[in-house]
Amino acid sequence: MKQKTMLAVLTLVIGVGVIFMFFGTSNNQIGEITTTELKTKMKTDHDAVFIDVREIDEYEEAHVEGMTNIPLSRLASEYTQLPQDQEIVIFCRSGNRSMQAANFLFEQGYSTVTNVRGGILSWDGPLVTK
Repeated sequence: MKQKTMLAVLTLVIGVGVIFMFFGTSNNQIGEITTTELKTKMKTDHDAVFIDVREIDEYEEAHVEGMTNIPLSRLASEYTQLPQDQEIVIFCRSGNRSMQAANFLFEQGYSTVTNVRGGILSWDGPLVTK
């Protein structure tokens, strides 16, 4: 009986591993940049659209100048206001929500989407605060 249980658990673990290997949370089509690269991009790339997907209260407390706030919780209903023919650079607190947003936009047909690794926690530049 123990062997059957162990075999079932092992099969489950291997199955989950295979699923994550093929359908993991990140998408190879989505670029990533550091916050240092973001600083440069915001100064030099006047065609990119910079989106902060943190919630409104987080954004209002402190945000990077030049970022537009579209909270992840509202992205599904507001993403159509974003141009599909420009790069969309996504920013959040740590890089997790921005990657979720980037994957969502990619699935909606946005071909040039970039996630900022580390988010505002890694940002060492100036912030707009209340």
